[in-house]
Amino acid sequence: MLRKTKSTSTTLYTFFKPSSPKQTKTDVNEKNLLINETNDSENYSLISDKICDPCDPANALPKYQLEKKERIMKGPFCPILEVYPRSKFGNTLRSFNKSWYLSFDWLEYSPKLDRAFCFPCRMFVTSSGLNAGYTDLAFTQVGFKNWNNATSKFKMHQNTKNHSHNVKAHSDFLNGKSINIVLDDCKTLLISQKEKQRQNNRSIMRRLIDVTLCLAKSGKPFRGHHENMSSVSKGLFLDFIDVLKKYDNVLENHLEKGALNAKYLSNRIQNDLLTCINNVMKRTIQSKIKNRTVSIMADETSDVGHHEQMSVIIRYFDEEKCQPIEYFIGLQRLLSVTSEAIFNSLSIQISNLNIEWKSVIAVCFDGASAMSGKFNGVRAKVKELNPNISYVHCYGHCLNLVLVDCLGSKNRVIFDFFGCVQLIYSFIEGSPSRHAVLERIVQETNIKLKTLKSLSTTRWACRSESVSAIENNYNSLLQCLKEISETTTQPDVRVQANGIIYQMKSYNFIFALYVMKPLLAQIQIVSAKLQTSNLNLLSAVTIVQALKKSLISLRSDEDEYSRLYNKVLDVCNAYQIEIPNVKHRRVSNKIDNNHTQHFSLDKKSEMKTTVYYVVLDDLFNGLENRFSQETLNLINSISCMMQHKIESLDIDILTKKFDLHRDEFEGELRLIRAIPDFEGGTSNNTIHKWLEKLSTLGNFINVQKTLKLFTTIPVTTCSCERAFSKLSLVKTKLRSQMKQNRLDSLMMIFVEQELASQINPDDIIDEFKSMYPATRRLEL
Repeated sequence: MLRKTKSTSTTLYTFFKPSSPKQTKTDVNEKNLLINETNDSENYSLISDKICDPCDPANALPKYQLEKKERIMKGPFCPILEVYPRSKFGNTLRSFNKSWYLSFDWLEYSPKLDRAFCFPCRMFVTSSGLNAGYTDLAFTQVGFKNWNNATSKFKMHQNTKNHSHNVKAHSDFLNGKSINIVLDDCKTLLISQKEKQRQNNRSIMRRLIDVTLCLAKSGKPFRGHHENMSSVSKGLFLDFIDVLKKYDNVLENHLEKGALNAKYLSNRIQNDLLTCINNVMKRTIQSKIKNRTVSIMADETSDVGHHEQMSVIIRYFDEEKCQPIEYFIGLQRLLSVTSEAIFNSLSIQISNLNIEWKSVIAVCFDGASAMSGKFNGVRAKVKELNPNISYVHCYGHCLNLVLVDCLGSKNRVIFDFFGCVQLIYSFIEGSPSRHAVLERIVQETNIKLKTLKSLSTTRWACRSESVSAIENNYNSLLQCLKEISETTTQPDVRVQANGIIYQMKSYNFIFALYVMKPLLAQIQIVSAKLQTSNLNLLSAVTIVQALKKSLISLRSDEDEYSRLYNKVLDVCNAYQIEIPNVKHRRVSNKIDNNHTQHFSLDKKSEMKTTVYYVVLDDLFNGLENRFSQETLNLINSISCMMQHKIESLDIDILTKKFDLHRDEFEGELRLIRAIPDFEGGTSNNTIHKWLEKLSTLGNFINVQKTLKLFTTIPVTTCSCERAFSKLSLVKTKLRSQMKQNRLDSLMMIFVEQELASQINPDDIIDEFKSMYPATRRLEL
């Protein structure tokens, strides 16, 4: 017998001995075991944070007759898991065994509770008076978990009279009609009417779900300032409903003739619908990544409500699409940014999808010490659980750090140049009237205006657009600044305009402009390539190596520098910019064998030595240092394999990393070399072609596994950054008080719009119905 007690957060179930005298010794022992389990350790709840299937025995049985019949027709819930949770019995860890499904066809298992149930007894325990006083709580309501003696207990239960009665009731139910229908023909009409009403209620819910999905997928706010019927600012959700009911009789009848306490338009219902959609989407993702090797990407940012938010992305290889796929799995608020707090939050996110750290092949974070620390960071804590996990420092962050390092204050010409570029943007775009002057001058000169860009403090590669805009609008900017200086009535504006003109018409500014423009253009291309979602490490390293070679060629190509310098001279002559003389330095009298004094005879060689070479050398050294990661040996081995140049050391690295059979792996590689269709290369297309051909040929299991797992390793955390861009659209200043659960659900739908469009509304309704089964007023 079951007694429900209320708690502040969950509903707890405790057990007590029923008063019926007809109890066997086995029943008493079993109940005592359950009481001890409940009191000692668990006090388990029917409400869990993990995603629960609607057919899970942990859920309450449907009360509606046809709905219960539909559940009975589905049969026992028998999930097949790769690993079942283990419990300690004495000194031994034991768990549920999937082979028991074959021995006992009545058995079903609840992953939520980690307990076994008897399907006929659970469904037909109250079907007749034959089982009065003989109800076995362990297999009907509580669940059986004594794995140590499971087989003997199952056989004992199978031989009981109440089990036989329930099995017979189950058989009669499947082979005959309900007793209510047989005895009373009017019951058939009543049931059909209830079923019709239930289907009508579900059609209403589908409309509400469609409205919810439409607003959530577009990132729009749901609620308004005043949501009463006479308000004109009720919010998009209620406005959407008002528009639909004009053309939809079903929705109109529900709103005008339905019960006032069951309109299902409140903010609580909106939150419930969003939560249900979120759960169904996560369950869909969970089914896609089941028994797969995945990678984890995570990054943090602060939202408009001053909450630290962590975005988590998973990446896995999809055999159907033959390419890696990334999914946003949640937004987690961080109350602390320590490595311990971040790791715990990350573990919660992946455990909700039944992902274990042993099935993770790689993690990708930024370079913050809390994330990437070798000893106390999240990286170190992850490797403690799975030493085979590879850590990837986001290549996009690495490229930004290279630019930060090389374009710092030590190179004064370049440093002052970027300061002037930002000052031009702030001065022109900081005033609509000054911007209007620039637009008018551009129209008069018949030159297309290229919008001025601010210098981003995080995306340094985007500075290419800022520099390009200055070079394209150089003449128009000078005319604009001159006109503003002559016509303004504000002395500070005049001084700023004259100061910017002086800087723009300086030799150093022109030289830096034409030096940085081609360099930043190349870096912008590399940055855009690194941000593609299906990029693999081999292609990423290839394009970074190409950038290195380009920098080396620029440094050794005297003709290229001469052409660049001649362009600088032409601009200086066209705008009458004075070229300064070379500074003559006094020869040092100190003897220093480790220092070489260099003196330039002309301005061309001086700028090449002090500015041009310094920028190129700093960029090259930064690329060398920042992109030397722990995955470099793995990447080189894959590169050799793809080019048919693999050696014994490379085979050792790949065999150890991906757990391959060495002899079979070597044999497959020899066969691939003999097949002319497998052309060598290191691009994304080459790897994609190899995977397609291997899937059609078959029997190349090790090579195919190597490429699948390698492409699963992420390159950047750009997917997390894209989620943050959508976070700024969902949580705005007017929506800064949004609760975390609602925000997480909205973000899930907004980020994964394609997945949200594919889910079945009936699954959402079933989830909605099972969330609070005792409080739903509409029969669904």
